[in-house]
Amino acid sequence: MSLLFRYLFFRHARLLLLTLALGGGMFMLTDMVDRLDVLLDAGASPMLMLLYYAARLPGIIAQILPAVFLLASVILLCLMAHNRESTALQAGGISPGTITVMLVWCALFWGIIQFGCSQYFGIKGEEMAGRIWQEQVRQRKSSLRVLDNLWFSDHDWIVSAGELREDGQGRDLAAYQLSDDGLRFDTVIRASRFETRGGSWTALDALRIRPEEYVSEQVAELALPLTQDASLFFVSESEKPEQLSFWLLGEAITRLRDAGSNVEGLQTLWHGKLAYAASLMVMALVAAAIVSWRDNVYMAVALAIVVTFVVYVLTLFGDTMGQRGLVPPVAGAWGPQVILLCIALLRLHYAGLRR
Repeated sequence: MSLLFRYLFFRHARLLLLTLALGGGMFMLTDMVDRLDVLLDAGASPMLMLLYYAARLPGIIAQILPAVFLLASVILLCLMAHNRESTALQAGGISPGTITVMLVWCALFWGIIQFGCSQYFGIKGEEMAGRIWQEQVRQRKSSLRVLDNLWFSDHDWIVSAGELREDGQGRDLAAYQLSDDGLRFDTVIRASRFETRGGSWTALDALRIRPEEYVSEQVAELALPLTQDASLFFVSESEKPEQLSFWLLGEAITRLRDAGSNVEGLQTLWHGKLAYAASLMVMALVAAAIVSWRDNVYMAVALAIVVTFVVYVLTLFGDTMGQRGLVPPVAGAWGPQVILLCIALLRLHYAGLRR
């Protein structure tokens, strides 16, 4: 890591964190104004309010980070131009293209942060915030969806369940393990109750039967060799699939596609999660393109805000087109980023020719 890159990275990080604090604070303040009357009527304590917004913070960061990165990059490049640092670097043989590449590497780092916030911490935080809002503010008990008469296969197992709740609890489980030739059952497991967490299934008060050996045994708790994630059974058109993580959404797409379902909408969302994280690297090039045109910080920031709004509209339009099947999912999710990338590269190429 060169001295110049460390200087650029840490200076950019300070601007980004400051802008992120301002943007995140404004976002939460606006949301708080909308919800304050409900929170006060419910008698929510300051600690509960703090916990609620702390849980929402990772999701907010993930949502606004591309715009914040663009603003911080534009401000940094304008300040460097104003302080004649750009001129000094060019005189030392370091081209604007080198600075742009370093900015792209910074975008890669923050893109990984964005992806982690959106696909893990943000999802967990939104789940926690939703429970707080429903149970402690609205005083409503969270309703759990229930699936009845569920059947599925998992490798050499055929499984049925009389009932499966969204919290992972279920009843009336029957699991049949097929023999290698698929002509008979090696093992039969029956349980009045069971529970599942992710890909882990546990039968409670289970009866294990081995038909070939004429043997049966009662087991208080039996771990089943199943890998199926039970939460995937609740993926449907009625819920918000965008709240699923990148990995869980990918598994849902595979399962539903194998079952013959139309998954274009889910594929658009899946690609969109990647495209949104990758948009930070596009924003780095856009920032360089903006400053190559005008290095006045006020004009550059104003143009960056306009670009952010345009990108938001294009992203929303592309997602809608992809989910309705009017364009391929890849085009719907990545199209706006590709358009913006091409415009930024053309501008940078033209600026380079002028020099």
